[in-house]
Amino acid sequence: MLQVEKPGRYTGGEWNMVRKDDYANLLRFAFCFPDVYEVGMSHLGTKIMYHLINERDDAYCERAFAPWPDMEALMREDKIPLYTLETKSPLTDFDVVGFTLQYEMSCTNVLNMLDMAGIPVKSKERAESDPIVCAGGPCAYNPEPLAEFIDFFVIGEGEEVIGEILDEVKVYKEAGGTKQALLKKLAQIEGVYVPIFYDVSYNEDGTIKEFAPNTSDVPATIRKRFVKDLDKTYFPEKIIVPFISIVHDRIMLEIFRGCTRGCRFCQAGFVYRPIRERSACNLLDIAIESVKNTGYEEISLTSLSTGDYSQLDALATELVDEMESKRVNFSLPSMRIDTFPKA
Repeated sequence: MLQVEKPGRYTGGEWNMVRKDDYANLLRFAFCFPDVYEVGMSHLGTKIMYHLINERDDAYCERAFAPWPDMEALMREDKIPLYTLETKSPLTDFDVVGFTLQYEMSCTNVLNMLDMAGIPVKSKERAESDPIVCAGGPCAYNPEPLAEFIDFFVIGEGEEVIGEILDEVKVYKEAGGTKQALLKKLAQIEGVYVPIFYDVSYNEDGTIKEFAPNTSDVPATIRKRFVKDLDKTYFPEKIIVPFISIVHDRIMLEIFRGCTRGCRFCQAGFVYRPIRERSACNLLDIAIESVKNTGYEEISLTSLSTGDYSQLDALATELVDEMESKRVNFSLPSMRIDTFPKA
């Protein structure tokens, strides 16, 4: 009799999962999604960062997700630390443990995952032998609620900055030194916020009164990172295909990033500015390779407002011509009624 619901959440070994030999000698990065497997594996950013880091010969990125309560209870009972799906290694074996903060309600899951891994929850309590803990994603734009628990935050998009971060961690790992010295180096990278180098005071209502560096060699203002040209930015064409059904079980083509609308209620419309498009020909090439490498029968054109994509008609026509014989469908989510074709 099964002791947990959906064991496929915890086995790994999926189609297109990255395997690397002699991983103990590589720079090890645990990419942690603070929610259940089906949600995390539906997140496009996880797919991008996982495969991007694994393009490096000197690094190995592995995945970890928050277990469902039934699995968590068994792991705690049997004293099994939280592990990655690729090598079943505990998170304490990694150089960097990174979390993506997609929504505020997942913040407590970050703390729970650290506790399950046996990593001290508060950054000041971690030893030199413990992993460096970082976080990024849209909720990292307001990092202070987790500032006591995270060694450094990445503000903005990660495709370019992650390489700069890993280069510094590699130097630290090979040459030795202290975490304090490494964090000082990381704080000088644009888009990286290291809480220990800043003093934050608050008003009585909990809002920030003052934010200032407590050392002279870190920037007074943290500027977000963003990629300027999506056509020249890495996008995976050989994504992992899960063994179990996930929330968005299909190929996701990010047709553009950002939004022209500026709706005041929409966090994403602001944090992903400025608007940048991928070309239709580039998207078609990605779609063809992705179908060949995964066997998926559906493609989703992903953005904040798909109908605002300037090359939508041309892209849709080319996708139909290319995919009809393969019996691959494509969907248009995030459509506004005023962007539907008139005829």
